[in-house]
Amino acid sequence: MSDDQLQPRYAKDFQCIGPDCEDSCCVGWTVYVDKASYKKYRATPKLRPAALVHIEVNPEAHNNFEHARVKLQPNGRCPFLSAGDLCNIQLQYGAEYLSQTCARYPRTLVRFDGRIESGLYLSCPEAARLVLLNPQLLPAPDQNQDQSTGQEKSSLRYREFRLKDAHDAVCLDPVEANRRLRAFTLALLQDRTYPLWQRLFLLGTVCRRSHELIANRSLFKIPQLLAQYATIIADGGLRANLDGIPPRLDLQLGLVLNLIERRFQLDRPLPRFAHAAADFLVTVGHTPEAPPPEKAERFQQAYVQYYVPFEQNFPGFMENYLLNYVFVTGFPHAANLDQERRSTDPLVNYILLIMHYRLLHSLLVGAAGQARTDFSTAHAIRVVGAFARAVEHNAKYLDVLIGVGRTPELEQSDGLAVVLRN
Repeated sequence: MSDDQLQPRYAKDFQCIGPDCEDSCCVGWTVYVDKASYKKYRATPKLRPAALVHIEVNPEAHNNFEHARVKLQPNGRCPFLSAGDLCNIQLQYGAEYLSQTCARYPRTLVRFDGRIESGLYLSCPEAARLVLLNPQLLPAPDQNQDQSTGQEKSSLRYREFRLKDAHDAVCLDPVEANRRLRAFTLALLQDRTYPLWQRLFLLGTVCRRSHELIANRSLFKIPQLLAQYATIIADGGLRANLDGIPPRLDLQLGLVLNLIERRFQLDRPLPRFAHAAADFLVTVGHTPEAPPPEKAERFQQAYVQYYVPFEQNFPGFMENYLLNYVFVTGFPHAANLDQERRSTDPLVNYILLIMHYRLLHSLLVGAAGQARTDFSTAHAIRVVGAFARAVEHNAKYLDVLIGVGRTPELEQSDGLAVVLRN
């Protein structure tokens, strides 16, 4: 896989639209101020009085990036935000005075394979549009794919994972193993010869096997593992088995309802997420008395009638979400420079990925069930933004997702099918 395919370039195309944005990145957030910016603000005579009042040292800081934080106003607005929704610090002192949080957002910085790469936080509506509505987010694996059949495209996509010789079968260090797993993940997620849920199911199998090899100190066998699955996936050897997996929507909806309830138990999310959750509950007809099969039938009806047409018009929407997720989080394991490292276990990170997928996909279907034939990209972008703020930016809730996903029932193949099968 080429460097352009492993290193995302689309984040460089992002441009803030300022007051024309339908949302604000300065309302309702924890706005961190890095140590260098904090010192600069206190050393600038005209800025110092406001900094003393509105910025406090963060006693829970894990690094210099989180050294201090802005004390938001009662309405959730940043005290440095102008009446025209622009940053007064930038207006008065220039962009070089912005803290790292404000200067980077919505870009992310992740160290991967010895380099720094950048994705985009989809809590920003303009970033979400740039990512999710892009018909070709990453370069195609092969320039001649447009002239290839579906089977030929699949074969081309995985050809680099086929072992060439005995030397190629040996993975000498964790960095190389991580690089190969990343490349395989990107190739698989873009393989539209399989439905998206099947791509994720296959990825789970690979991540589980990788987890076992790492636990058994058999890292050197990862190239053989990828070669084996590259052959199986490209040749379609598992298609019949995957197509035969029955949907268990009653169990799937039970999982989603549990995840929504757990999110509201943490704190009160912003109104947009509450609205998205309410749309889902209304769509499935959720009440304490409603039987699970009835809710599953209502969900399936909304999915088929109102979400599938959107999916057909924008086949890359959720695929692009997952690709960007890979770069934002450093999947299968890497350190986000703005956050603590969570785990280096590909299975744990895979579980976190599919829990994101299941909850977001269900909320989108819920929104479609309410908007019906009017469901559009504007609705979908709004749901993604609300989801990103309430879920992706909440470290405590990410721990909840891992805890729910790591139950014995869900970690097995049958459990993955419950989470993923549409």
